[in-house]
Amino acid sequence: MPMFRRLPALPAALLALVVPVAAASEAFVFPAFNQAALARHAPLPAPEGDAADGGRLTLDWTSESHFEQAGDEFLLLDGEILRLGLQQRWTWAGMQWSAELPLLVTGGGVLDSMIENWHDWFGLPNGGRDQIPRDQYRYQYQRGGQPPGETVFDIGGSDAAIGDIRLGLARCADGGGCWRALAQLPTGDADRLLGGGAGLSAWYERAYALGGTQRWSGAFAAGAGAVRGDGPVEDRQKTLVPFGWASLGYALLPSLQAGAQLYAHGPLYDDSDLDAFTRSGLQVVFGFRYRSPGGIWWNLAVQEDPITKSSPDFVIHLASTW
Repeated sequence: MPMFRRLPALPAALLALVVPVAAASEAFVFPAFNQAALARHAPLPAPEGDAADGGRLTLDWTSESHFEQAGDEFLLLDGEILRLGLQQRWTWAGMQWSAELPLLVTGGGVLDSMIENWHDWFGLPNGGRDQIPRDQYRYQYQRGGQPPGETVFDIGGSDAAIGDIRLGLARCADGGGCWRALAQLPTGDADRLLGGGAGLSAWYERAYALGGTQRWSGAFAAGAGAVRGDGPVEDRQKTLVPFGWASLGYALLPSLQAGAQLYAHGPLYDDSDLDAFTRSGLQVVFGFRYRSPGGIWWNLAVQEDPITKSSPDFVIHLASTW
């Protein structure tokens, strides 16, 4: 799909349209969260750390490949999605406000062979990826066993659409702690698993630095979100979802950091025998951050799934924060 393959060039084009307005976050953090198709309705926030006023451009390139059968249920999740998010942050009336517009592009993709080699190289399980046709986009869920059971959804083809718009509010203290809230608008297409969840989240996040040189830094947070979803599995979506994260990075150089981040959340669904619906989510993100001479932080990271089936098994995360 030509449009799907050209999309990674978009961040540079969009970045040329905006001007950095403030110094970016210093504490080590990745603005990454669960990018699974079954999680797009949930108001899971992105970590912010001590982000100052300014903007952020993120690109999460996600590959899912999972099939599962239990009881009278059958699930196939196979495809790639690019989520391109453009966020702006500003301070008004003593509060930090933010707005993010996400663009979602789905397709069969080109990562399958590379991911299989990546997992083989590090001795990681492929989760049955080699038993599914490569480079296809197919999301299917059936109840009542294999066909001709009830087909809850069967999604193929490719899309380019707006996801759920997010509005944020934060009250931060001088010590580095922030109370944050997120309102998610159901602007995505729920029937094609592209969002469509109206939700609210609230959490406390604190950035920190360790040691006299402060070469170690990160952030930790805990909170919960409430969601009213839509779409083909609306009846099984949980209303309240706890979440939290912790990050730790080390400054290799004044302008280069390396580190990792754990992001966890509770189950997003119930009333199912499938792990993809009922397991808690856990993602580990590891990579680098580089600060350019102009003060822009550039992120390059990879996300894996310590708890399999409820999170994508591979995500490439890119971001720039200014």
